[in-house]
Order: sequence, then structure tokens, then C-alpha cells
Amino acid sequence: MKPIYIGLVTAIASFNTVAKPVDWTPGISGDISLLAAYTKTNSQFDSDNATTSNLNSSGDEQGHTLIAPLGTLSYTFSNAKQQLFFGTDRSDVALGRFHAELGFRQKLEENGTVSLSYIPGLLELKTWQNPYLTGEPRVKTGSNVKAIRAQWENIADSMFSLDTAYGRYEVDQEKSGEGFAIDKSLLDRNAKLFFVEGSYLLPLSRSQMIRTALNYSGIDADGKAMSADIFGGSATFIQIFQRSSLAFTLSYKKALFDAENPIFDKKQEDDRLGAFLAYEYKQPFGWKNWGFVSLVGYNTTQSNINFYDEDTMLVSLGMNYSF
Repeated sequence: MKPIYIGLVTAIASFNTVAKPVDWTPGISGDISLLAAYTKTNSQFDSDNATTSNLNSSGDEQGHTLIAPLGTLSYTFSNAKQQLFFGTDRSDVALGRFHAELGFRQKLEENGTVSLSYIPGLLELKTWQNPYLTGEPRVKTGSNVKAIRAQWENIADSMFSLDTAYGRYEVDQEKSGEGFAIDKSLLDRNAKLFFVEGSYLLPLSRSQMIRTALNYSGIDADGKAMSADIFGGSATFIQIFQRSSLAFTLSYKKALFDAENPIFDKKQEDDRLGAFLAYEYKQPFGWKNWGFVSLVGYNTTQSNINFYDEDTMLVSLGMNYSF
């Protein structure tokens, strides 16, 4: 199910720059989103593609419907400059991250906001114990990310922001390559992770803005064929109306792996593109603090190894409530 969750959260992430700013009103605040989504994907890692006949193509096309709840809870101290927060925040936008996060924010005088948080790996994603098994059902196993994250938003009131994270990706039962006469240690997916992104928000008018970002992800896997450097960039156009807003995001990433994959006898290289359109309408039917949310998105990965090719399409509708 990994492509579905990542596609959904990446689309939700498109609201990163149009969602309301952090509420610094002393006391408890938060928001809850509930979305009904339909996705279609041909990923080899989709849960319905348990059996594959060969390793030379992407998986069969599968469709899914799901309900996805997201939410955050914050407590702001009486000085209105410090805040504790927990949840799956929509501010994880263009990165496609789906995790629970516990952290602390500090507002700086005329110098933006700094945040430090911990990602405890509470939300588990399923993957295959041995993705390369053919002719019989592949067995699922859990995987998660645990990390420490630091952010500095609107540095010196410049509209520049910096986001960094360091952590560990773990697969519960890693059996990649079993049954092949190869060095299976090269395929071990357990890895140390490093991420850094710099972004800039450019106002075009009182109702329009563009957010651009450049990012780098380093994957130092226990298996050298799974280690990679990933370079990316994104651009989001935001239009704000009186009672609604929309955001259109384009993103691109280039993934370069360190060593030859012994299953395919070549180093993996991926081109990953995404396009998402997000729309929110505030106070439908006059309901205070409610919002109607619609998301449409498309992700594609084109790899020099056909096994890793995938296309994911998403359409979703839902409601958001802020308090």
C-alpha cells in the first residue's frame, strides 16, 4: 500500500502553503481531516500484487478506495511564543511523509520560527519480505521510519525556510534476494536517512504566491545496492480567493543508487515526477471552522530497471475541521 499512502499524503501536502498559519493563541488548538480517496497504481509493491510472474515489468494495475484520517493537536503556552504539537501535520507537504510527529516550536523575535521534533515510527507501512520472489505469493512485513527533525521557517523574515531530518528506516523481516545465488547483503533495505530542504515563498500579489524548494535525500543502506543519493525540486503556485484557495504543485526527483543491483546486474536510476492540484472551500453551508477539501494527483517513476516503474493516480474528497 506504500504508493497509495505516499500519493495521498503528498497531495494533502499541497495544502502546506495555503493552510492557515500556526495558531499561537494560548491553549489547545488543532485540526482534523477526513478524506475518502480512490487510487490506481501499477506498483510491484502494491498489496494486491502479491504474486508476480516476472521481474522485468511493473505490477498489474490495481484500484483502491480508502478513508484517511489526519490531524494535529497543539498546546500554546501563555506567552504565545512556545508550542507543543503532536500528530500527522499537513505541513509535511511536498515530501510525501506519512508519520506521527511529537515536537516543540519557538517563535523568534523577527527571526521566524524554529521547531524540533521526534518521529517515533508509530505509523507502519507494509512492504514485501522478499520483493523479488516470483511465481508464488510474496509475504508482507512491516517497515517504519524513526527520526529527529529540525526546521527553521521564515529565517530572519526573509521567506526562506530550512528543513532537516536524520533517522533510520527499518524493515521488520528483510529477506530480499532469498532463493537467488547472489550476495543478498547488497539488497538489505535497512538504512540511515538524511534529508535537507531549502524553500522560498515568493508573494506575487495579495492573493497569489509561489513556493519553490530544492531538496536532497541521502540513503545509507546496509545493502549498498539500496543506498542512494536523491536530488529533488518542486514548485507550488497558490491562489487565494475570498472563501477558497487552490494549490498546484509540480515536483521532480532524480535517484542515483550506489552499487549494482545483483538481481538485475545494473545500478538503479529513477526519474520521479509528480503533479497535484488541491482545492479547499471554507465554511461550506455556513459551517464555521469547517472546510471542503478536494485533491487530484499523479505520480510516476521511470526507472532504468522496469521492475521499479510505477504510476499512481489519486482522486479524493473530504472535510477539514479546525478548533
